[in-house]
Amino acid sequence: MEVDISDKAHAVIKYGFVTLLALAFLCAGSVWLYQSSHRTLSIVEAEVVGHMVQARARAAGTVEEVLINDGDVVAQGQVLAKIKVKVSPDQIQQLESNLALSKRNLEELQVGIVTMQPVFGGGGGEDVEAARSRYEKTQFLYDVGGVSAQERDAAEAAYQQALAGGSVSYQTVTLPPNPESIRRAELQVRQAEAALAAAQQASGATELTAPVAGVAYRVDIAEGKDIHPGEVVFRIGDTGDLWIEAYAAPSYKELLFVGQMVSYTLGGHDFLGSVTEIVEPSEANGTDAPKGTEGTRPDNPHADKLTIRISIPSHEGVLIRPAERTTVKVSLN
Repeated sequence: MEVDISDKAHAVIKYGFVTLLALAFLCAGSVWLYQSSHRTLSIVEAEVVGHMVQARARAAGTVEEVLINDGDVVAQGQVLAKIKVKVSPDQIQQLESNLALSKRNLEELQVGIVTMQPVFGGGGGEDVEAARSRYEKTQFLYDVGGVSAQERDAAEAAYQQALAGGSVSYQTVTLPPNPESIRRAELQVRQAEAALAAAQQASGATELTAPVAGVAYRVDIAEGKDIHPGEVVFRIGDTGDLWIEAYAAPSYKELLFVGQMVSYTLGGHDFLGSVTEIVEPSEANGTDAPKGTEGTRPDNPHADKLTIRISIPSHEGVLIRPAERTTVKVSLN
């Protein structure tokens, strides 16, 4: 017996197509609904920043021992590392001698130069050796700026007179101070004082201490490493005074607002923070760090972008370093 299934097949085709079409719309709607409820803006190269105080080496030397670990909490004045300086006691002694000599020379010049001026006469004849000695002494004083060319020429004339057999006698004369000679001598004293002070400071810089209390972050320091005066070897900051800065084009301004939720990963841990401030490019360029501190990005390469500041919640047990970078995902709901 033949069964006509054409009507049934037609119904299946008719309603099956409608069912598939409905399922397609349902899936599309579900995707749209999910995307609309989970819209995010991803910003790469976001960075942990904060106000850091630098701990600098005060003298050249070699690191003998590092006493703290990266991320340790330190007190103001706490010793961070021990340094073997490159100034010896003999060098200090030599600089002290140089300073004493410079001061004595200045005092003599300020009083005036005591010299012997020749008085020429006929006959007799003074000892040639004595005249020569006086001439050489005067020539030396002239070379160091102690006497004028006139005094030097007079001594030379007396020496020539003695050689010729004429009589020469001398009278003691105190020459007035020479302003230019005093100026040069004062400069020598200042230079000697500065050199001695720098060496004394260096000889005492055997310990590197924390300038403030906070969390210490090692920059580039290790035992056996040579360091130079003024080199930054630690940064000290407060873990409660860290935040994230992300940068976005001004066109995103309408999508951003204070309080927006932001997710990111730092130190291998996931965090959920919020937007605390949105700074226009012109405002960000005019913002200065507090006195005595430094930003971790003093030269901002994102000067023409919005600066989005994002909170970092409590992270006890997780070391978060300034300048650490991450990708932030800003919820646009």
